[in-house]
This record gives sequence, C-alpha cells and structure tokens, in this order.
Amino acid sequence: MIEKAIEIGKLLFHSGLIDGASGNLSFRENGKIMITKTGSNLESLEESDFVPIESPNASRDRGVHLKIYELSDFNAVIHCHGVFNVVLSLKRDEIVPLDLEGKLYFGKIEVVKEEFGKEEYAKEIAEKIRKNGVVIARGHGIYSAGKSLREAFNRACYVEHSCEVLYYSEILDKLEHRKSRKEF
Repeated sequence: MIEKAIEIGKLLFHSGLIDGASGNLSFRENGKIMITKTGSNLESLEESDFVPIESPNASRDRGVHLKIYELSDFNAVIHCHGVFNVVLSLKRDEIVPLDLEGKLYFGKIEVVKEEFGKEEYAKEIAEKIRKNGVVIARGHGIYSAGKSLREAFNRACYVEHSCEVLYYSEILDKLEHRKSRKEF
C-alpha cells in the first residue's frame, strides 16, 4: 500500500493539487492507519515518510484523518491545496458545480468554516465527508476520502476541476456582462 501512496503523492503534485510540503495522506490497512510525516513532500515520498498515526511525527492533520476513519468506512484520506478550491472557499459556504461530473458525483460540495486544529474542525470535516467523500476547508483545501487512495485522489481531482470550471465560468460571465453594457 505504501507504493500506491507514493504514486498518489506524485500524481497530486503533477495535478497541481499540492506544492512544497503541503498536503498529507493516510490509509488504513489491516486495522492499522499510516499517515505521512509532518513536513513530507508528497511528490517525493519514500517509505520512511510514513508513520503510524499515533506517532509524534505524524502530520498535524492526524486528528482529522482519525475522525474520518472513526465515523466512516473509508480506507484512504487525502488532504490537498489546489488553487481553485481554496479561492472559491474564501468566498462561498458551498460549491455548486456546473460541470456534469461535479453535479453527478457531488451535487454540492460543502465548505467547513471551523478553525484548523480545533476538535470541532475535525468533527465537522468527518461528518460532512461521510456524505460524498469530499469537503473543502475554508482557505485550506480539499479533504477527500475513498475505499482506496486512487478513489480519494479521483474525488480530489473532480472537486478541483469543478472549482476551476466554476471560477472561469464566472469570469466569462463578468466579461460578457461588461461587453454587453458597453454595446449600449
């Protein structure tokens, strides 16, 4: 499973969903939860970057991951910081996708406003992620879960794609509105 996690870390980087040492991922296998260490660069993960979730070196997001596993039957959790979901989360309480995949998979994507690090933050994320496997933390990015790391990765990609489509659609709407106002 660590080999798959290393592959997913690279995919997150190449998809523009992480940068530097941002983001983290975890998986549950045989009753044991492994998570990336604090400060790990997901694009260049090695086996030594994974620790048991109880480790003092575990990601600072370990509380969120633990709560998701506690309240769901997901086996993988990814947290990433794509630009478009972060931007839209600063302006909205929910993201309503315009694209077909976003509509089919999510209907809407909720935005959590709680402060990072608080117990309420982890609880709200875990409760909301149970619905469709994704949630966005205001100004902080996507939490995505799945039966596998690949499923969690795919969901994160769909969310970011939906946010990008929505973002550009709104820019085009504003440009068209300005253009129509100038024609009069």
